[in-house]
Amino acid sequence: MSKRLSTSIRVALAGALSLGLVAASSAAELRLAHFMSPMHHMQKRMMQPLADKLAAETGGEVTIRIFPSGELSKSGAAQWKTALTGVADITFGLQGYTSETFPRTMFAVAPGLFHSSAEATTAMWENVDALAPDYERAKLLAMWAAEPAIIMTKDVPIRTMDDMKGLKIRTADQVGAAIVQALGGTPVPLPASEMYTAIDTGVIDGIMSDASTIESFKLHEVANYFTVGLPSSTSAYFLVMNRRSFDGLTADQQAALDALTGRELSMTAAESYATEAARGLDMVRAAGKTIIEVEPAVLEDFHAKSDTVMQSMLKSAEAAGVDGKAIVEGLRGGASATR
Repeated sequence: MSKRLSTSIRVALAGALSLGLVAASSAAELRLAHFMSPMHHMQKRMMQPLADKLAAETGGEVTIRIFPSGELSKSGAAQWKTALTGVADITFGLQGYTSETFPRTMFAVAPGLFHSSAEATTAMWENVDALAPDYERAKLLAMWAAEPAIIMTKDVPIRTMDDMKGLKIRTADQVGAAIVQALGGTPVPLPASEMYTAIDTGVIDGIMSDASTIESFKLHEVANYFTVGLPSSTSAYFLVMNRRSFDGLTADQQAALDALTGRELSMTAAESYATEAARGLDMVRAAGKTIIEVEPAVLEDFHAKSDTVMQSMLKSAEAAGVDGKAIVEGLRGGASATR
């Protein structure tokens, strides 16, 4: 074999190896972490379909491996940090668990602002540019809201504000805690996983949460009264991605992921929460428990107290250099798209 031919073969082999390395580097398995059960409706209706579609759109180059039940990060409050540090490539969590990190988005869960998950989620995306600074350290894939919270109690039916006095009510975030306090109750911050045992054993008297948690945590077994229609807060959620993980994808892969996420995926999640809330209340009825709708005259008292929470939020935002009034006006305007 001539020296020239040998050199040509070596160059060809090097080129083939180089192409092989490029092809290998274009494949990626993304780790998606969440702290819920693998049977949770978000995994079934949002996360797994996203994984399936992304694999199909990229010809199997980009796959998502889901780690449920806190396998990568047990704490619900740690999900944002889990994405930022790269422990997981993608995480699902609640902004309310670290409210101070999301001063703009928390206005989307303010009391009495929205009547449904679809309305709140639409408003969030209509104002995505105003909320974007909350997510600048990560790649925002989706953000959405649940249905407005209800109050579930074991022994005391909530029909008037006087019924709230002195009750220990589980809350998920600072906004919910402020509402409970304004209504005369004592807020008790607890992770969702502890709600069932806490109300069953009397550690708390009740729970403020959206009705989707009824089925997820079997709350119809331990609560007896479910007060609906209050001007309460809701819960906001996020699906975010580590910036370096996103930048490591090819341009075509990024485009495929962008096409499958964003507003449309968020509305799918909101719809799922609405479905689960309705199912939860159906379970309450089937269990023979009591659903209470507050009388209109009494509802005005609840609205007045809830408004003090909004005013407090606006003052705190102003102190932090956030134009809360502009955000609230924008959110109210954005909600009109669903009415």
